[in-house]
Amino acid sequence: MKEYTDKVGKLNLFRNLSLGAISFLLVLSFIFKYYPHVSGYGNEGVYAIMDPKCPSVPKYKHKNSDIYKNVLDKIINDETFRNQSVAKMQQAVQIDTSSYDDEPTNVSDNLDKFQRFNEFHDFLKAEFPNFHKHLKLHHVNHFGLVYIWEGSDESLKPLLLMAHQDVVPINENTLGEWIHEPFSGYYDGKYLYGRGSGDCKNLLIGHMEAVEELIKLDFKPRRTVIFSYGFDEEASGIRNENAKFIEGLYGPNSLYAVMDEGGVSLMDIGETKMAVVGTGEKGYLDLSISIQKKGGHSSIPQDHTAIGIMGSLIVQLENHKMPTYFTELNPTFYQYVCLAENSVDIDESLKQDILRSQIDKKANENVRHFINRDRYSSYAIKTTQALDIINGGVKANALPEFVELIINSRVALEENIEIAFEKFLQDTEIIAYRYDLGLEVELPYGNGTQELIEPTENGVLTIKPIQMLEPSPITPIGDKQWEIFAGTIRHVYENLAYSDEYSNGEKQIIVTPGLGTGNTDTKLYWNLTDHIYRYRPGVLPSVNANSHGINEYIEFDSHLQIIAFIFEYIQAVDQVSD
Repeated sequence: MKEYTDKVGKLNLFRNLSLGAISFLLVLSFIFKYYPHVSGYGNEGVYAIMDPKCPSVPKYKHKNSDIYKNVLDKIINDETFRNQSVAKMQQAVQIDTSSYDDEPTNVSDNLDKFQRFNEFHDFLKAEFPNFHKHLKLHHVNHFGLVYIWEGSDESLKPLLLMAHQDVVPINENTLGEWIHEPFSGYYDGKYLYGRGSGDCKNLLIGHMEAVEELIKLDFKPRRTVIFSYGFDEEASGIRNENAKFIEGLYGPNSLYAVMDEGGVSLMDIGETKMAVVGTGEKGYLDLSISIQKKGGHSSIPQDHTAIGIMGSLIVQLENHKMPTYFTELNPTFYQYVCLAENSVDIDESLKQDILRSQIDKKANENVRHFINRDRYSSYAIKTTQALDIINGGVKANALPEFVELIINSRVALEENIEIAFEKFLQDTEIIAYRYDLGLEVELPYGNGTQELIEPTENGVLTIKPIQMLEPSPITPIGDKQWEIFAGTIRHVYENLAYSDEYSNGEKQIIVTPGLGTGNTDTKLYWNLTDHIYRYRPGVLPSVNANSHGINEYIEFDSHLQIIAFIFEYIQAVDQVSD
């Protein structure tokens, strides 16, 4: 035990100088470049920074909001409009646009495999005639949709609104657990059920409904508005060429802002109601760890088969916990600061710990411990690992010769792909020494495979990345773009959707930056703007409404709030200069 531990330590020391330490220095350089108020590594460490402030904003009403109050009231409250909107959403859900991981990446040579999207496109054209009459449609890579509503002022950067056409497939084995058929679009007067109702045909249909209402008012935009709808977001967007097409038209850094799905629509924490806008996304890493080992007849097995060794590695991986962070590098920090500064029922000691977390190590530790207790919040402050797929063995009486484990990791904003990969490599090394195995590694961004430990008679472990995406850039807060976006959210909720509750001005919706839970198609648009907002107005976060799961649904008030928000937001950004 001591022997292989010592070997691991020596090897790690050498490699950390070339990989881990370099990655750590990159993180430090990022901190000091973009956060010059960090005081350094004295007794208080990296947490000695200025006092936090919640980036709250006042409600934002554009100058025509009161003029069109009757239209907004119709969208939110009119029963006839509601029923017409329900019918549109039902039709959208009833068209199965499932996206599959094993479909060909070359669309041009396999058009027949994507024909289901043509049915969806025909529905959109029939149901939203004014949208298609006034906006120019571009088919990108055959089934991607880019609509351009040309503005009158070319000096203004275009606004981009996004959603995706595809949905997660239904597991046939779960059909009996669905309350209503998954593609029925069943509506019970309050909830609309079906795949895509919450992720995210409601956003796409909401865009078009809002624009139809604006066109009825003879609204003509000064600022160009672009609508971009991919068709394989649920399969990582590998066929999505919409961003490249838009960049080809307008160039890099050419957009005013991007809005896509994500964020936490509206959540109650005690007596505090918060809307959390995703202003950043974690990185993404898929990696493979495999064992090659001599096989043979199962009647004379080795002490440790390849599957047994992989079991030990799995235990090592899951017992080796990821570090947690609570820093300004992560928008989650502001989410909790806003809670501490605005909640009337938060525990006083927790409140003080949050507010002192950047000048007090113990306070920071307390906050991290509090967040990390629940898996639904813990993901936001650390790199995660999910051991998702394992394959090995071919016959009950034959020893396995090859076993592979596939891991998905979502990388914290305080880290990068190389730092995350190093953790998995350390765990794999420990097992390699424990069972006297060789170790080969294909490093992220490296050139080929390196032999860290020579192969032995017992076999060899191999670790390599499959798919990588660095953590996203962070959307700025505190500027005019944030003021309009967050302020319009408050306006829609407080003045329109819940006017009775907020009419006296004593309560307010707290709009805060936060972390996107997954990786959306926005990853393709980093080159086009610094201002990416991942948010879908509504009553429930999509994860709470069973998105990707059994009995996906929306509370239909959410859909009407999307329409009202898009109606207001397009006008709001149309009335300001860049």
